[in-house]
Amino acid sequence: MKTYLTPPTKISITAPLNSAPEAGKTLVYLQCEQPQCQVVGVGVQAAAEAAGWQFRSIPFQSTNPSTLTAGLTQALRYNPVAVSVVAEPYPLWSSSVPQYQQAGVPLIPVFVGPTDNNPTLIANVSNPDYSALQGQLLSAWFIADSNAEGKVLSVSIPDYPYLGAVSAGFEAAVAKDCSKCEVTKIKVGVPDVGSGAINSTIVSALRKDPSIKYVVVSNVAFVHPLPAALSAAGLSGKVKIAGCCGTKTDEEGLKTGQFAAVTGTGAYYAGWLVVDAALRHSQGLPIPPESGFPSLGLLTKDNLVQPTDSYDVPADYADQFKALWKLR
Repeated sequence: MKTYLTPPTKISITAPLNSAPEAGKTLVYLQCEQPQCQVVGVGVQAAAEAAGWQFRSIPFQSTNPSTLTAGLTQALRYNPVAVSVVAEPYPLWSSSVPQYQQAGVPLIPVFVGPTDNNPTLIANVSNPDYSALQGQLLSAWFIADSNAEGKVLSVSIPDYPYLGAVSAGFEAAVAKDCSKCEVTKIKVGVPDVGSGAINSTIVSALRKDPSIKYVVVSNVAFVHPLPAALSAAGLSGKVKIAGCCGTKTDEEGLKTGQFAAVTGTGAYYAGWLVVDAALRHSQGLPIPPESGFPSLGLLTKDNLVQPTDSYDVPADYADQFKALWKLR
């Protein structure tokens, strides 16, 4: 855990490109309606434009997978060098893969969870191992903070496999490393997130068992109203909230005590990994395993520097990518 309390000074990718990118190509990003999908898109656009490429974004609704498959068909009309898909589970758009294989266009999923091995899927940015690692960091924090005898409510959102893997990693690590800890598990769906019912579900679970003093959510950005809901239920100050994928709002909550710990994920950085994979593929280079791991940190009020929607470290990560791309 200590490694992730201090920002790194070097990006994880080390191998340079063969040559500077060939300008003028088009990269397409399929973007869901969630704010975090939009943040990743900002990173993809910045990286694509740095490479001299045109960026196009096509929106889709995560509750309507047909909008994604339609968007994937639309993306091919732009003759893209690569297409990136965010958040939506692979089984819901896997039917589009043969179309891309026939067109010779690579797909680069990001924050989607597990994917099948396929030459057309050239990378899996923020892969399941990365998700599990976030869960393990949250487990280490919970065990340490509770003196290895806490009771925690683990809130999983398995409709997003990326987030389901975070909860699975957390629960497995607690079971392995803390014999006196107790985990109560609940699952919520995408409709619960969209309606805000996730917060009332959590409050109900805590009322049912007042001895639970911790809540760990697989995406803490989905429970911004939870501190207020706990206060209204008379539980303010009695429960510590932690979770994956902190945003600026959650990190500001670390300062006020509304949230206790979050993992910071490099959402912009993930966008640069998408473009890095596309660049390497276009030059016939292997995609390094590190492409699956954006920057990551465990943040509390003690080591938070500046609240942000994206934990992008080192501070000069973009310049370091550009150096590998032979743009500097």
